[in-house]
Amino acid sequence: MHLHVNWLSPIKRCFAKILALIIKIWTKTIRIEISQRDIDLLEKYSNSAKICALWHNRLFIASELFQRYFRGTKMYGLISPSKDGAWLTEIYKHIGIHSVRGSTKRGGKAALSEMASILGGGGSIALTPDGPRGPKYVAKPGIAALAKETNAPIILASITIAKAWRFNSWDRFYLPKPFSQVTVKFFAITAESYAMQTPEELLAHIQGTLYKINAKNRKEYCFA
Repeated sequence: MHLHVNWLSPIKRCFAKILALIIKIWTKTIRIEISQRDIDLLEKYSNSAKICALWHNRLFIASELFQRYFRGTKMYGLISPSKDGAWLTEIYKHIGIHSVRGSTKRGGKAALSEMASILGGGGSIALTPDGPRGPKYVAKPGIAALAKETNAPIILASITIAKAWRFNSWDRFYLPKPFSQVTVKFFAITAESYAMQTPEELLAHIQGTLYKINAKNRKEYCFA
């Protein structure tokens, strides 16, 4: 069955460009706290094809993290083929992030194949393991399947936002308040460390690591 992918009309693309500019200005006010250890980790993998992952409700920060710490990386984001995904695709384009359209339920195999090709060509993939529809904080099998197919290192991000508005959405999306402090941590899962793991074991490893590095946010976790 042919996958229907939504795209924006020309007038909506103009609005998306304006939104991208607003997001750039907004996120520039955010005070990011990051340790030297985490900066060194990113530097170690700066020239490597990698899989980067963060929880869906921290997605607003992704553009600024890309601008500050992944600017030299050819980054592709896995984005839903839905109407909401069409907006995100266009906004990310103006930030410098390319897109792969698909999700676990819609076009998953094709998206997995495309992402594997990108990683094989030296590009990197950014995704939200619990997106695009949840459940919140429950990683789906796609990230483990992609890693096992490509042997790419996995960079997991922990993002703690001091002051934010919360949306009444499935993931209780975070919209950081201007000038808020955001603490960022990164953790790498290397191909060597998961080489002997099954996809199921790797998925549990990813889930557990995201839980561990997001220690300050444990009170809102709802693991199955």
